[in-house]
Amino acid sequence: MPGTIGAEQAPATPLAATNASLAARLALCGIVLLTAALRCWRIDAGSFIVPYYLAGVRSQLESWHNFFFNAFDPAGFISLDKPPVAFWLQAASAKLFGFGTVSVLLPQLAEGIGSVALLYALVRRYFGVAAGLLAALFLALTPLSVAVDRSNNTESCLILVLLLAAWALFRAIDSGRVSLLLVSAAFVGIAFNVKMLVAFGVVPIFALVYLVAARPLSWWRLGWLSLAGVVLAAISLSWSLAYDLTSPAERPFAGSSDGNSMLELAVGHNGVERFVRRARTGGQVGGPVAEPGSEPGTPTSGRDFAPAGPLRLVAPPLAAQIGWQFPIALAGGLAAWLRAAGRAPQRLAIALWAGWAVTYGIVLSAAGGLFHAYYIAVMAPALCALAGIGSVSLYNFYRAGGAAAALLPAAIAATALWQAYIVDFYREASLTLEHSWLIPGFLAATGVTCAVLVWARQRRRTGLAATGLGLFSLLGFPAAWSLGTAMTQRQTGFPAAQLPYLSAEAENGRWRYAHLAGALAPDPRLLDFLERRRRPGEVLLATANTRQAAPFIIATGAPVLALGGFNGHDPVVTPAELARLVADKRIRFVLIGDGSPGIRRIFGAAAQRPLTDWIRAHGRSVDPSRWRSTAYPIFGGVESRASRPAEMVDSELYDLRPEIPAADLYVKPDRKGG
Repeated sequence: MPGTIGAEQAPATPLAATNASLAARLALCGIVLLTAALRCWRIDAGSFIVPYYLAGVRSQLESWHNFFFNAFDPAGFISLDKPPVAFWLQAASAKLFGFGTVSVLLPQLAEGIGSVALLYALVRRYFGVAAGLLAALFLALTPLSVAVDRSNNTESCLILVLLLAAWALFRAIDSGRVSLLLVSAAFVGIAFNVKMLVAFGVVPIFALVYLVAARPLSWWRLGWLSLAGVVLAAISLSWSLAYDLTSPAERPFAGSSDGNSMLELAVGHNGVERFVRRARTGGQVGGPVAEPGSEPGTPTSGRDFAPAGPLRLVAPPLAAQIGWQFPIALAGGLAAWLRAAGRAPQRLAIALWAGWAVTYGIVLSAAGGLFHAYYIAVMAPALCALAGIGSVSLYNFYRAGGAAAALLPAAIAATALWQAYIVDFYREASLTLEHSWLIPGFLAATGVTCAVLVWARQRRRTGLAATGLGLFSLLGFPAAWSLGTAMTQRQTGFPAAQLPYLSAEAENGRWRYAHLAGALAPDPRLLDFLERRRRPGEVLLATANTRQAAPFIIATGAPVLALGGFNGHDPVVTPAELARLVADKRIRFVLIGDGSPGIRRIFGAAAQRPLTDWIRAHGRSVDPSRWRSTAYPIFGGVESRASRPAEMVDSELYDLRPEIPAADLYVKPDRKGG
């Protein structure tokens, strides 16, 4: 096999010949600083915190048992619905710096910055400094990457670990060292313990590239790959098997599973259910589970969504997240492939990035079940690598002259039209900025740049300057979306990029959607009510689901039991088991009825009916005037029901061991509770 991936290649083009000079190092430092600024700006006031995961980190700080088993609640009653590695890092940061939103976000900030620097190194190795810098800059300004790095979700950790796996694979192929292939497999196994099956999206292309390019004789490669598969399986399944082999009485219930199994969680909730919605009754009466916000929406609803299908990722709501450079990545990737003819190492590197993007693109386009926009963040490094490599290759074709010289201005023009298509989807309904000139002005400026490129083809300095100006103009809109994301005014919600200058309607829609994730703080009056009446051995509260429980855990670190798990469908507790917990004086107060009717449907009100019927039959409804606040947060100058925590909206508090006279505490028989 001529050539190897991983070795420094002799420069073959003017731009690829650029050395890692002081100017290049300064440019990389500038990109890293830009990355850090976008991800760290006002992180304490504007971020994307999912209270469910934040409560899990607080619970893991309570004991090593909770830490190892990735418990959601301090009592170790139920686990989070993801593997533990990303949350272990968050818990370690919280232990070191003190529990809070900023300390929990620090690992994601570091992972995002590390991913940008690592992508630069991986691309530079085969295509030169210019391509590496462009790839890093594109990733730094990918709006969804900014969002996930400002969140406590697991995507940032997943992306960094997969990039480390790619680094080890390239080194293994270059050096012929099997140990590095096993390191690559180990990194993918760790990625499985970050977000389960989604980590395996890179495995087919990694295996194919190794088979084609590795130094040993071909019949050895299959043996080494088989050994790598053993390492991958061992590391991937190590924690899940340890979890499932532990007696259920000695560990939390496996959250979001029907059978109390982590392996089932990997295959079911975090596998099949991403593609096909299925009825999960949780052993109780109920219908299909709906992921919060899984219904199609519009920009003003706050839902960044497109229906499953081959065109999902080119729909503006999702293209605005990571797809601003789609045309230049596609055209440039093809140009790079053609220009690398006879240079197998470069072609195989291109194949790896393209395979990464295409594999995840197919999987995520077909995901017709549980879906959020932030899932597609895993495609960003591959798309940015192709865009960086492709930009340099297009410029090299341009400098070489001939018919192929037209590819660069054509790709810039196509990308500008593509970006105008994305922005046009939003400008009427979502922007307060004067927008009548926005798209025409952008297209006119790009047209002038392309004309200068055609005119200056034989003028190297002018052509280089025009190329830089053209690429710079294509960063304007993703930079604006990234700034809008960094300037968000809220702290809760699922991570998603947003444009600046949002209209009041669009901002309100996004706030309402973010509210589905739940609240960071409980109703202070209810918390005071519970703390004053809690006795030794009792949990602070039992709730219908984790959305209601999370704020109390975050605020106190006290045990709070989420009887139905995340979506309210988990068969954790039957009415008979709840009766035993009450008889053992472990539970007194329980909160049922999660928010508005729509939220209740999402979070399993039907599935919980056997429990709620038992609670109503054996408990006493506490008068809301005794525990519910009467002043609510102001949003947009108006007191809004949607701005209240879930337990402040039409929920009912029941006392399962009433000991105080009814006239003092409880709802009278002729009144409705809540």
